[in-house]
Amino acid sequence: MSELRTLLADTTTKVLGDIRDTSLEASWKRITDAGLANVLANEESGGFGGTWEDVLIVVKACGYFATPAPLPEAILATHLAQAAGVALTDGMVTICANATGKIDGTRFTGTLRGVPWGRNASHIVALIEGTLLVASRADAQIEEHQNPAAEPRDTLRFEGAKVETARAEADMLPALALLRTGQIAGALDHALELSVGYTRERQQFGRPLAQFQAIQQQLAVLAEETAAAGMAAAASFKAMDRGDADFEIAAAKLRSNRAARTATGIAHQVHGAMGFTAEYSLHHLTRRLWAWQTEGGNERFWGERLGTLVAARGSKAFWGDLVARNE
Repeated sequence: MSELRTLLADTTTKVLGDIRDTSLEASWKRITDAGLANVLANEESGGFGGTWEDVLIVVKACGYFATPAPLPEAILATHLAQAAGVALTDGMVTICANATGKIDGTRFTGTLRGVPWGRNASHIVALIEGTLLVASRADAQIEEHQNPAAEPRDTLRFEGAKVETARAEADMLPALALLRTGQIAGALDHALELSVGYTRERQQFGRPLAQFQAIQQQLAVLAEETAAAGMAAAASFKAMDRGDADFEIAAAKLRSNRAARTATGIAHQVHGAMGFTAEYSLHHLTRRLWAWQTEGGNERFWGERLGTLVAARGSKAFWGDLVARNE
C-alpha cells in the first residue's frame, strides 16, 4: 500500500470510527473537513485525486462502521458532477438511481425514488436518458421512507424545478451496485470479527463456544463468504479503473448478495439472542446487509445481466474473456 493510500485508510478509520454516535450534522462536518467525499475529485479542485481502488478503502470502512451518512453516495455524486462539468455547491449531496420525468431546458418535472438521505441532502445528482441533473432538495415535495436498517430512502417529487444539467456517459445503477458491494464487504468483515470474538468469550458447558466443532464449522463458512465478498469487491473496483467493469460489477454484486444472505444467518446463529439486542452492534451490520442486497439490484437482476453479457459473446469466448479480465 502506498504512503498516500495508507494515509487515506488511517484518516477514514479515524473519522468514521469517531462519528458512530454523533448526529448527522456533526458527522457530515467531520467527513467534509477530512475531504472524504472528494476522494475521486482531482487535486486542482481540492480533491484527493484518487482511483476507484482508493474509493474502496472508504466505502468498505463505511460498511464496517455502519456509517449513518451518505458518504459513498457523495463520492459518486461528486465524481459524476465533475466529469460532466457541473459545479456542486457546498452541502450534503447524494444520488438517485431511480429517476423518472422530463427535463425541459433547465426545468425538471418528475420523481426521484429511493434517495439515500434525501430529506437531509442539499442536492441530489441523478441521470435520465443520458442527461445528468442536479436538483435542490428545497424544490421537492418529500415522502419519507426508510430501508430495513432505518436509513432514509426518500421519494422526492419536482414540478418545474430549476436544475443544473449536462450530458453524461454513465449508468447510475451499476455505480450504485458497486458502492453497495464495497459496503457489504466491509460490513461482513466486522460481522466476522464480532462473531469470532463473541464465540471465544462466551462459554457453554465450561468451555468457549469457539471450541465446539459445530461452531468452528459455521465460523469457517462465515470466513469463506466474507473473503469471497471482499475479493469480488476488490476485483470490481479495480475494473472500474480500467474503464470497463460491467462484467465485474454484475459478478461482484451477485456474489456479494449471496455472501450477505448466508453470513447474516450464521452471525446471528452463533450469537444467539445477544445478536438481536439493541445494545449490541451486530444488528446494525446485519440490517444493512439485508437492505443492501436489494439496493443496486438483487441476485435475479444481476444474474440475468451477467448471463446476457456472457451469451452476447458466445460460449466459445467465455473462458478467454474471463482469463483476460483477470490478467
